[in-house]
Amino acid sequence: MASWKTNWRLLWRMVERDLRSKYVGSLIGIFWTVIHPLLLLLIFTFIFAIVFQAKFGAEKGVGISALYILCGLIPWLGFQEGLIRAGSYLIEHRNLISRVKFPVGILPAVPVLSGLCGQVIGFLVLILWAGFKEKLSFLGLALVFVWILVQLGFGLGLGYFISGLSVWVRDIIQLVPVLLLVWMYATPIFYPAKMVPAKFQIFIWLNPMAHLVEGYRRLLLEKGLPELKSVVFLTAMMAVSLVLGFWIFNRLKKGFADRV
Repeated sequence: MASWKTNWRLLWRMVERDLRSKYVGSLIGIFWTVIHPLLLLLIFTFIFAIVFQAKFGAEKGVGISALYILCGLIPWLGFQEGLIRAGSYLIEHRNLISRVKFPVGILPAVPVLSGLCGQVIGFLVLILWAGFKEKLSFLGLALVFVWILVQLGFGLGLGYFISGLSVWVRDIIQLVPVLLLVWMYATPIFYPAKMVPAKFQIFIWLNPMAHLVEGYRRLLLEKGLPELKSVVFLTAMMAVSLVLGFWIFNRLKKGFADRV
C-alpha cells in the first residue's frame, strides 16, 4: 500500500515537472496550451468550414463550425501529444531505467497525463465559448469528466504499448507521428461524419476516436449524451487497450536496461 502511494506521488511530481519543462524559457509559458489549438483552429476552420463548406450541427455559420472543430481538435491534440512523446520517453529517461529501485512502470503514464492536462486547460476556453453560445448543460459539463477518464484509459493503454515496443524497435518513434496524422484526418474532427460516403462509414464506426469526439460534442455543444453504442464500444476499446498495453509493456520491460 505504501509503495503504491509512493509511486502515485512520484508520478504526479514527474507530470508537474514535465509540464514546467515544456515551457522553460517561453515568454507566455503554459498559455501555449491555449494559443496552439486556437492557431490551428483558424487554419482548419478556413480550409474545412469556409473552403469546403463543412457544416456541423443544426445551426449554420462559420462560428458554429469553428466551435465544433475546436471540440474535436482539443482532445485530439492531448491524445496525440501523449502518444508521440510516449514513444521516446523511456529512451530519454534511460538514466532512471538503470536504477534498480525506480518504478519503470510509471514512466509511460507521464507524457499521456501531461498531454491530458494541456487538454483540460484548452477545454476551459471551449467551455467559456460554448457557455457564451448557450450550448452548455450542467449535466453535460459534469459527465465530460467521465468521458475524459475513458479517453485517459484508452490513451494509457496505447502509451504503454508504444513505449515498450519503441525500446526494442526504434523505428516506432518515427512511425507513430505518421500513423497519428493519418488517424487524425480519418477522424471526423474537421468535417461531420455524415459527409463520409456510406461505403466508408464502417471505418468511422470502427474508429474509437470518432466515438470520443462525437461524445464530447454531444456533452459540450448539443446538451445531450453520447449514444449508448458509442459508450459500449469505446469502453470496450479502453479495456482492450489497457489490458494489452500493460501486458505487452510488462513482458518487454525485463530487457529495457540492456536496450536503452
